[in-house]
Amino acid sequence: MTVERKFVQQGLNRARMDEYFARELERAGYAGMEMNRTPMGTQITIFAEKPGMVIGKGGKVVRKLTKDMDQYYDLDNPQIDVQSVGIPELNAQLMASRIASALERGWYFRKAAHSTLRRIIGAGAIGCRIVLSGKLTGPRSRIEKVVEGYIVHAGKPAEEIVHHGFATAVRKLGTIGCSVQIVLPGTVLPDVFSLVEVEPPEHVIVEETGIATAEETIGAEVAITEVEVATEAMGEGSATSGTIQTPTPSITQPITKTPSPVETEGTPTKPETRNANGIWEHRHDGLDWHAMAIAHKQAKPGKPQEPTQIEEESRVKDGVTEHKHTGFDYWHPISRVHKGA
Repeated sequence: MTVERKFVQQGLNRARMDEYFARELERAGYAGMEMNRTPMGTQITIFAEKPGMVIGKGGKVVRKLTKDMDQYYDLDNPQIDVQSVGIPELNAQLMASRIASALERGWYFRKAAHSTLRRIIGAGAIGCRIVLSGKLTGPRSRIEKVVEGYIVHAGKPAEEIVHHGFATAVRKLGTIGCSVQIVLPGTVLPDVFSLVEVEPPEHVIVEETGIATAEETIGAEVAITEVEVATEAMGEGSATSGTIQTPTPSITQPITKTPSPVETEGTPTKPETRNANGIWEHRHDGLDWHAMAIAHKQAKPGKPQEPTQIEEESRVKDGVTEHKHTGFDYWHPISRVHKGA
């Protein structure tokens, strides 16, 4: 037998076993089965509403089922385990069997479908879908669907999160198929997402280490010196008088350091200007007042400035002797005293 035929035969045996259990364990509330193949044999788990009826008195029913599995379905060392159904209303196979039983007892199909739907939703199911197909009211068959809540119809979620159950009801007019689909509570739906609130990061306060300025350093040194002087004075006084006086802390004002002549040497000063007899004069860099029109000769660094030769012209005007020389472009009395001469 090829591999494909073997897989098909296993699926067919599984469907026949399911029908066999549903027929034999109808009164016990058969709710489905699971089959797993292990090295020790074939493990069959039967879910039922009444596990005691599946086991039977002294395990009689279980032994009969095990013998039938080994004889008719050629299973390797079958072992049957029975488990109870937690909430019957959330088992699709059990609910489909109850609808089929109600229809066989003469219930109206809408009453049976809606009452079962309310019980399933009341048990906490997210969604439920009940489909009844067959000769419901007349000679022609039709389909009646009842849906409530969220249900998935296609794709991989329809195979994973939706539980299916099917049962048949045999009536005088014909057979009615009952299909039930249930989405159990707590199921993570594929189209549901949640937003995660992320807290903003906390602001990190960096303590900056301050660098003391020259004025603060000098002020601190002066304060320390005053404290040392006061301590020495108190020490001398305590040696003579024998009493110790605690110096009172005083708040010292910051001392502004005056620049020394060495530090100010070479630093250009702000020139001063004035108007003397209509002539603008200024003084700067240690020079005396002189005309602003005089071109200053820059001395080269490292070399002394050479003295300039003064060229002088003289004349007599209205009985007053006047002269004009280097540094002055106008005639002025010779008796005038030049500043800085």
